[in-house]
Amino acid sequence: MSACVDSQRRITVIDPEPAPVAGSVKRIANDGAGGLILPDGARVTVDQSGGFELPNGAYVRRDRSGALNLPNGSRCVPDGQRGYLCP
Repeated sequence: MSACVDSQRRITVIDPEPAPVAGSVKRIANDGAGGLILPDGARVTVDQSGGFELPNGAYVRRDRSGALNLPNGSRCVPDGQRGYLCP
């Protein structure tokens, strides 16, 4: 069996554009010494209410469910490993 192929015809393969990436989740980790490590590497000390002051002076409050409420309105939820996942 043989086939005829037009040698003048070119086929161009175009790679599809990558799918958009969903927003990355950031993690606030527990440092094991009463503090937390923020996504940028800064360390903060947690107070008695479970909140803490950011390096810029803004306060992060911990709510009754254990989540952290950031000054920008975002909410970081506990990750089950003594840390938090933030949008």
